[in-house]
Amino acid sequence: MEHNLNHKTNEKVLPIIAAILGHSIWGFSYLFTSIALKEASPDVLLTVRFSIAFLILNILLLTGKFKLSIRGKSAGLLAAFSILEPIYFYCESYGIMYTNVTYSGVVLSIVPIAAMLFAIIFIKEYPTKKQLLFSGLPIAGVIMITLSGSRLGIVRPIGILLLAFTLFASAGYRTLNRKLAEKYTSFERTYFMIGVSWIIFVITSLIKEDGDISKFTAPLANPRFMVPVLILSVFCSVLCYNIVNYAAGKMSVMTLAIYGTLTTICSMFSGVIFLGEPLTPVSFIGSLLIIFGVWQVTKAAPPDEKPSGQYVEEPHASDESASIGTASNQTVKDKK
Repeated sequence: MEHNLNHKTNEKVLPIIAAILGHSIWGFSYLFTSIALKEASPDVLLTVRFSIAFLILNILLLTGKFKLSIRGKSAGLLAAFSILEPIYFYCESYGIMYTNVTYSGVVLSIVPIAAMLFAIIFIKEYPTKKQLLFSGLPIAGVIMITLSGSRLGIVRPIGILLLAFTLFASAGYRTLNRKLAEKYTSFERTYFMIGVSWIIFVITSLIKEDGDISKFTAPLANPRFMVPVLILSVFCSVLCYNIVNYAAGKMSVMTLAIYGTLTTICSMFSGVIFLGEPLTPVSFIGSLLIIFGVWQVTKAAPPDEKPSGQYVEEPHASDESASIGTASNQTVKDKK
């Protein structure tokens, strides 16, 4: 009896811890990305970061403690899921380029709403009335923080279109992640996602750099580049996506999307603490709204959020630590 109670408690608490930890670490990815970008271009950064992350995943696979199995599973959905990550990154980056950070931040703050609509339409997953009510608080908090540091700029139609694609890519990614959790372990979802992303980033980077390999090897001897890249690879890529993918199989699409707003808070405070950026009263109030809203949405969640047919991960995958993450050099995504 006591064992069952402890098991049920772990089933409820561990996904919450995973969601909070993963999105909080992602909030600090902007800081390390900014440091690394002082030493190399974004394309070089992405190529090296994803190469290291994919190498780590393959080393974990070779230990025999992690396995891959796609036989008899939804390979098409897995492929679509894997390609949405690089699509999100590129649309976000160029969307910001053709608009501005403030506009893009406000648009991307409604990712939880878009994710909720996708979940309702495609996997018939409905939030509770209280979740709908309190979901507006974190979104309002993100908008307040974004506007408190607003910068004016030109908003072009192509930028608006790209941000719309970003919104749909994020919502689709979260919905497919939830659906695929019925058949794939978090390690499997993470492995294929980072593998596809790595291939795409390497190819596009080589094209942009005209095939000049020296552009990628030169920064490897620079500790000012390699230290932040290793942190991004191990923690923001290998750890975060794996634990967030684990949480995706245990809680609803909307609930996990709301946890994504924590990334904004951690990004803001990393700038305040390490870069000396100002903390305005408006951004502080926005942070409180996010925290309170996340707490209320979690409390209002249905007693059992696991979808029917939830994939039960094998014992060897219980301590997984593999995943992938991407961060734009201009803004931190709410994540995907």
